[in-house]
Amino acid sequence: MDRLKNRISIVTGASSGIGQAAARLFANEGATVIALARRQSRLDELHEENDRIKGFACDVQDHAALEKCVEQTIEKHGRIDVLVNNAGFSYYKRLLDSSLEEWRHTMAVNVESMFVLTKLVAAQMKEKMYGRIVNVSSIQSFYCENWTGPYAASKGAINSWSRTLAVDLSEYNILVNIVSPGCTQTEMSVIGGVDETTTPEFQELFVKNRRIPLARAGKSEEMAYAILMVASEENTYITGHDLVVDGGLSLTLGFCPTSIDP
Repeated sequence: MDRLKNRISIVTGASSGIGQAAARLFANEGATVIALARRQSRLDELHEENDRIKGFACDVQDHAALEKCVEQTIEKHGRIDVLVNNAGFSYYKRLLDSSLEEWRHTMAVNVESMFVLTKLVAAQMKEKMYGRIVNVSSIQSFYCENWTGPYAASKGAINSWSRTLAVDLSEYNILVNIVSPGCTQTEMSVIGGVDETTTPEFQELFVKNRRIPLARAGKSEEMAYAILMVASEENTYITGHDLVVDGGLSLTLGFCPTSIDP
């Protein structure tokens, strides 16, 4: 449908999962996509699928590399219209088994890198008086589990900061929104070599007992369509919103029992 025709976008965490699905969808919708991730081979594969996807291999903790990515994008394309901050990861440990270094690492990847890249991109969007920023969060910002503390805290920070950004950048016609996935089948759902969305415990609690009303985990492609909705030109009046995409799970969280350790 060309909902992003001729738009220039940057998508982080684009080598797998939600980021990869978003990069593919954006390119199919007519955008030039700067796909930012660590794994060059995955980025090369995406480019082979669709030459509108241009890979930029780096770790989001490398702030100099993020600046280089923005500079090269502006030099070649003249602007950045859409930024999808999707890169993130989690340790799976309870408090007494975790370390300050792990906490800091989580914040560096999930929050600090987002601040750095968003500031660089927003400065360019301001000049053009147009921008769409989508920050990928998680329902774990409010759905508590006992072994994802730093991850949940980072997502809570993303939510609060994104709402502030929506107000801060509004005068430049830059819309900032959040997409918060629920249980989604990605590389991050694989813990200890097992996809947690396929375990008997998950199937019993979330599927059979319909803790997720739609009785299944989400797919990366479904999250990508939600990102597209708030990233496209069709969105002209939604900003500061947290779009929860969880199959209805958040509707039942008030009855959530103590979580099962991985």
